[in-house]
Amino acid sequence: MDVRSLVSGETEGDAGARALRASTGARRRSALAVRRARWHLAGIVALLAWTLPPFLYLVMLSIKPERILIDRSALFFVPTFERYRDFVASGLAAPIWTSLVTSTLGGLGTVVLAGLAAMTFRFLDFKAKTVLFLLILLPRMFPPVTTLIPIQLTLKALGLIDTKTALVILFIGFEIPLATWILHTFFADVPRELAESAALDGASLPAIVTKILLPLAGPGLLAAFILSFIFNWNEFLFPLIVTSFNARTGSVAIMSFTAGYKKLQWGALATLGVIMTIPVVLFVLAFRQSLVRGFTAGALKG
Repeated sequence: MDVRSLVSGETEGDAGARALRASTGARRRSALAVRRARWHLAGIVALLAWTLPPFLYLVMLSIKPERILIDRSALFFVPTFERYRDFVASGLAAPIWTSLVTSTLGGLGTVVLAGLAAMTFRFLDFKAKTVLFLLILLPRMFPPVTTLIPIQLTLKALGLIDTKTALVILFIGFEIPLATWILHTFFADVPRELAESAALDGASLPAIVTKILLPLAGPGLLAAFILSFIFNWNEFLFPLIVTSFNARTGSVAIMSFTAGYKKLQWGALATLGVIMTIPVVLFVLAFRQSLVRGFTAGALKG
């Protein structure tokens, strides 16, 4: 028995029991961590098993030779990339470019306007603030088809039918409610004292916004932009109604390959589907860390 045990009054048996409890607790925590890792891995595998097969089948159809295209038993074949070469030579690159431009501009416009709205509702006090916030979110609850006719008539009266400007305006209007709600959650975690202290020190409103508020809400801004971009990119109903040729998007261009079930151009449809999916996948992969941080940061308090 050492001097420290004598001073503390702890016997060798007590020390051994304490060490045993510590060792047992460490083993239990390790086993719990292993079980959690297994469950996480099982969840990831299940998610990939649910989401990847349709996309992989789409890729397989896009490179499958025409003579065995509808033969489901032909799993092994020499791939062909003629459809992708034909896509480059065709005029279908223009709708993809239109989707990219309008989705990006719509996402940027959404983040700017929704950010201003979220900061207003967070840092300013005025009457009926809660009611106005709910009114901003209300259009998101409407079925899109209920606003289709008024929007089409309005754009026709303004001479914006079949223009990229109309698509950008629609995309911004559609995504502002969701982006405002997301950004309001992030700005709610920003202490008001920061903005008030900066104002007392003589900082102007643009300086407070650009140097204090926006950097703190950066992950939320990126998350709102990515969500807006994805929704804009996948939008089909309104581009189908308000565009015809000049501002046709990629999702609408897919319709050109459909002429009844028996006349579907499966190979061309699969190729365009892969091309429409790749930009979104690359976009999310490139900003995955910021996207995850953006979705989780606003949910953490303290």
